[in-house]
Amino acid sequence: MRLFIAVNFDNTVKKYIGGIENKIKGFVKSGNFVDEENIHLTVRFIGEADSDELESLCIAMNEACSSFKGFKMALNGIGFFPRGNKSIVWAGIEECRPLGILYSRLEKSLQRQGFGRNRQGLSPHITLAREAVLRKSYDEVKREAAFERLEINVESITLMESRREGSKLIYVPRYVQKLK
Repeated sequence: MRLFIAVNFDNTVKKYIGGIENKIKGFVKSGNFVDEENIHLTVRFIGEADSDELESLCIAMNEACSSFKGFKMALNGIGFFPRGNKSIVWAGIEECRPLGILYSRLEKSLQRQGFGRNRQGLSPHITLAREAVLRKSYDEVKREAAFERLEINVESITLMESRREGSKLIYVPRYVQKLK
């Protein structure tokens, strides 16, 4: 199974981010937009894992979050990861020290449980669209699709399974670790 650890959002935040996606759609010729119910922030991609590794992942999450308090992070701005003539379009997260600390603790706990180190590090963003072909320049899209800063409460992290059902991508929560 394909797994990742994420910050999931409540429906209010998902609707707000869905509204941002709708703005972006006006600037895109083509692309694959994230379904509103799948909107999340990936903290750590795990990749393929078998059911025997689930317990180790839960232990690592529990260890990393022990005595770690919930925190706030802020959504702010549109960004792009160019991929040739296509892009990944994302909503950015303002620098968030608690998120960085949580990631570092999680990374150490995962390594103690036998999972390899994440070489990319943390790049906090919320993917809005993949393989997007823009009608306008990056700067124009950033300016015209601007949105109000949104503060988000982070009270847990979730081990998610990603799978395809037909042509639809489904994210299934496998374990939720509350923050104190």
